[in-house]
Amino acid sequence: PWNIVSERYETKDEPKAESKNEPRPEPKNEPDQNSKPEPKNEPKDEPPPERRRDDPHEKPPGDERRTIERSTYEQFTTVMYNEKEKSMSVISEGTNYDEERIFDAVKAVVKEKGSFGRTGGYYYYCEKTQSDVKLAFVDSSYLTVRLVKSVALLLLLYLALIAVIYFISLRLSRLATEPLERAIEMERNFVADISHDLKTPITVVLTNNSILRSNPEMSASERRQWTESTDAAAKNMMKLVNEMLTLSQLESIDRSVKREKVLLSSIAEKCALQLESVAYEQEVTVDTDIEDGVFIMAAPEYAERICTGLIDNALKYEPRGGSVAVTVRRAKKSAVLIVKNAGSVISEDDLPHIFERFYRGDKTRGVSRGHGLGLPIIRQTAELVGAQVTAESSQRSGTVFTVTFETAE
Repeated sequence: PWNIVSERYETKDEPKAESKNEPRPEPKNEPDQNSKPEPKNEPKDEPPPERRRDDPHEKPPGDERRTIERSTYEQFTTVMYNEKEKSMSVISEGTNYDEERIFDAVKAVVKEKGSFGRTGGYYYYCEKTQSDVKLAFVDSSYLTVRLVKSVALLLLLYLALIAVIYFISLRLSRLATEPLERAIEMERNFVADISHDLKTPITVVLTNNSILRSNPEMSASERRQWTESTDAAAKNMMKLVNEMLTLSQLESIDRSVKREKVLLSSIAEKCALQLESVAYEQEVTVDTDIEDGVFIMAAPEYAERICTGLIDNALKYEPRGGSVAVTVRRAKKSAVLIVKNAGSVISEDDLPHIFERFYRGDKTRGVSRGHGLGLPIIRQTAELVGAQVTAESSQRSGTVFTVTFETAE
């Protein structure tokens, strides 16, 4: 009851194969008058050529221009079944085409109601119309191989993605922990330095007291010498404690500090005058270039702390015979305070870190003369009044600290 039709489609650029049954025309030779007539041979009975079924994957004869690669669609076998005529046409044959298995699969699928399923070692999909049924079959082993390949590819992609995420997270974690590690290292160095700074004056005080107790017959002038040494050590400890308390208080203050109109020119002159005695003891001159009538928006005590801190810091590191320049002037929409000491240079490695807490960059400039809290206090104070502090240092111009305030005009 099955009428099987095999169809093969030819493209325009493929030459048609010559049929073996068609006789080829023989060339006509004119009879030669000088030649003798050849005896005629009687045609022999030859068996007719065997008819073979066209292979849909066979390359047309004589076509050697390209190689046809098998695509995914060549794995599918497509048939058309006519329910009225009980006939089936094979539209395309898959690579693993088996005629008997396909016939059995079609018989089983026609009886089924679903459009997708598995039968006879094939997965099938069918579309039913009023008179015909379109069926597509693919070998289950092919789908299994494709599934294994897809799973292997997905696994490789998953492992590659995990590796990329791991390296990215590792890099980000290092970037995130670098500031914390640097802060911990600075605090560790600060604890070591602060312990040394506290140990030294405490040792001086205890030693001086021991000398005074063991020598009661000491003269008044000698007693005064040891007493002054004790006072100096105690003042050094007090200064350190005050700096720590000041920084702690500044960090706990609300950012909304009440600001008012302040005359920066007057504050800068006052601070420079107060530190004239310190400059005289260190044989350093203080040169001022202060423009009159420069008003800023700030808290008066904070502006004074900034000026005093920068001038004191410049005097601390300026060598004997040097000079410190204090300048106040107007800018376009701001007021600028500049403190410069030409005889001191900050190294390029220390310059980015001098405003960090507990950083003792002064070690690279000679003898340690501070506790690493002075400049952080100045920056914290400037931020509270809306000012900005910057630092520059070079062999040609020395070290220059610039504070930019908001003008009140």
